[in-house]
Amino acid sequence: MPGVILAFLERPDSAASLLAGAEHLAGKLGNVQIAVLAVRVPPEAGIVPGEEVVPVRVAVRRRLQEQERTAALHAVFAPWAARLEAGGRLVRWCETEASTEQALVEWGSRADVVVLSRPEEPSLLTSQAALHAVLFGTDRPVLVIPPGSSASFGRRVALAWRDERPATRAVLSALRSLVPPEKVFVLAGVRPGEPPPRLPDILAEHGIAAELHVLEDSHGVSGAELLEKAHALGADLLVMGAYRHSPVREFLLGGVTRHMLMHADLPVLMRH
Repeated sequence: MPGVILAFLERPDSAASLLAGAEHLAGKLGNVQIAVLAVRVPPEAGIVPGEEVVPVRVAVRRRLQEQERTAALHAVFAPWAARLEAGGRLVRWCETEASTEQALVEWGSRADVVVLSRPEEPSLLTSQAALHAVLFGTDRPVLVIPPGSSASFGRRVALAWRDERPATRAVLSALRSLVPPEKVFVLAGVRPGEPPPRLPDILAEHGIAAELHVLEDSHGVSGAELLEKAHALGADLLVMGAYRHSPVREFLLGGVTRHMLMHADLPVLMRH
């Protein structure tokens, strides 16, 4: 049975780069189909505090806008899908009306990996909520594609490592998802006075050779430091665990995770 990549299209201007990323990932995974999801947000989802119902004229306008947006997404999808289908790749268009978070959790939970675009504007709370929903609500690896990203990735991979469950799960997802890369770099932080870190056993157990790069961690390695190091090494993909502050405050992402979802300019494979 083929696996499933779920590619979530949201903005027409980023649809082409997202589809290219999903296509490249499918080439690495082999026997997979690509399900492309477009969500029409219902008018009532836009109710602001103080509103009890959406006026009819406003509901009609919002529904029309959503139809126009998904039609624009399909216009990007159609020629791309025709080319892939001609090459034997299974591709399907999935369109539904629901809240974005609800649709992503429902559809993403049935996929093997979810591909999303990184929000172009860090202030877009709706996009951040969607990313949060799929990261923490699907139990699936998530590939985040930045705006204007190259379709090619996975040749030089940087692993942001700490010996915790999310990082281990992210590495396992990468090992299962990617053909062996040419180069693997392990980026690990060390606090003053602690023994130096070593390469994760999971890599040796899977026959993966890697270079260890130690980052000073006196106040916690920041997302900016990880990105800077990844670029210095020429990495084209960053693999990391996704973290949140606590189960009680689930809506708050951990600092490094939040930074990557707002600023990463190379593809990032995450898993919680």
